[in-house]
Amino acid sequence: MRNQSSRRMSEDKLKLLSCHFTWDLQKEDADLNFLEVKIRERLAVKCEFEGNLKQRELNLLAFIKHLQGFDEEALKTLQLAKKEHPDDDSNVIVTYGNLAWVHSLMGNVTEAETYIEKVNEILRAFPALSPAELHRAVQSEKAWSLLKFSRKTYIRAKESFLEALQKEPDDKEWNTGFAFSLFRLEGLKIGQYKRVRLEESPAVLQLKKALNLDPDNAMIHVYLGLKCYKNTKTVNNAEAWQYMTQALAMAPDNLSVVLHVAKFMKKEQCYDKSLKVLLEMLKIAPDSSRLHHEIANNYRWKAMQMNDTHNPELLGLCIQHLEKGASLNPGYIYPQLELAQRYAERKQMAKAEQKFTELFALPDLRPADRQAWHRMYGDFKQYRWGSEKTAVEHYKQGMMLGRVSTEWITCRNRLRKILQNDKRDTYEIRTFFHSFTTENKDD
Repeated sequence: MRNQSSRRMSEDKLKLLSCHFTWDLQKEDADLNFLEVKIRERLAVKCEFEGNLKQRELNLLAFIKHLQGFDEEALKTLQLAKKEHPDDDSNVIVTYGNLAWVHSLMGNVTEAETYIEKVNEILRAFPALSPAELHRAVQSEKAWSLLKFSRKTYIRAKESFLEALQKEPDDKEWNTGFAFSLFRLEGLKIGQYKRVRLEESPAVLQLKKALNLDPDNAMIHVYLGLKCYKNTKTVNNAEAWQYMTQALAMAPDNLSVVLHVAKFMKKEQCYDKSLKVLLEMLKIAPDSSRLHHEIANNYRWKAMQMNDTHNPELLGLCIQHLEKGASLNPGYIYPQLELAQRYAERKQMAKAEQKFTELFALPDLRPADRQAWHRMYGDFKQYRWGSEKTAVEHYKQGMMLGRVSTEWITCRNRLRKILQNDKRDTYEIRTFFHSFTTENKDD
């Protein structure tokens, strides 16, 4: 009875701690594998971190490991986070809170109680302005974690930064975080054909304010560059280029900045420029699966620009980097689907078929990955084998998964194209489309 009572007391105390375990970060809202890869790749590039940033990345990584069911690994990661800031002050409140939770979940009651008490000691030694307020370090870590975790937590991140701004309106960090939140949220709302005028974008106004307060922040330049690019219907993207070039000059060894700039250059069809930037970064981060994927994409698009899709050298380089990326991150499905397609372009049909089969057999495929699989396998059957009937079945199955990714639209467009050439509607595509009437009202 006493054990149950003390366990309840510990649970009540744990719920009062402000850390990742009490911020309502739901496992089903995030792509945990991709999140983990991004954090690990950032951690591998040492120059990206100052102050407590490495500790924060490790805290989030530990929570991801917990969500994946690996509490032992979560604990080891938190021990690393603890070493990043050995002083008992407000900067370690979140780390200690996470440690208390993981120890408790692993049945280490004494250790959990120790960390709960450590947090309380810090709170007594460094009291917040009011009981309802979070320490600045805690508020900061919470807001950035919400922004990084999932698109479903962007709104809460924005609210968290805004709450902090109301107390300190000219604070550099809060203005930057608020700007990034608005940028992400606007990106969710604004589709390719529903652009907001640059001067009317709340994200742009806030990004410019943040830039005035923090002119050395390369990512602010990146986001402003993307806003100029995505909101301009003219061919002149000079302002976007200016922001991107400046960002690269400021942070040539920041993986996140380099990937954004390289993707921008790819969209501008400057594949050699993009490759130069990416291959330079590869010297610093040779084990970045995202870098290898982006390099492969550029070789692919460069071949298409030359009207030589099957160029042996470029196709070989593309496959080489896709294979390397797959070996580094086997859980990232999309580049591997592209790899299967590239095998087909090289006339390695059996290898392509085998890759598609392996990927479809993976347990717990995310709906977006399954949808991409149906679309790409449909393409493989239609364009490589001339099997239109099988392709139609896969495009239909892709659509039936709902709008879980942009592949839904691609599947629909493939079916529309087939229907245009098939007046008798052999595959009953019109009947199939009628089932999506309500969903397609805005198309």
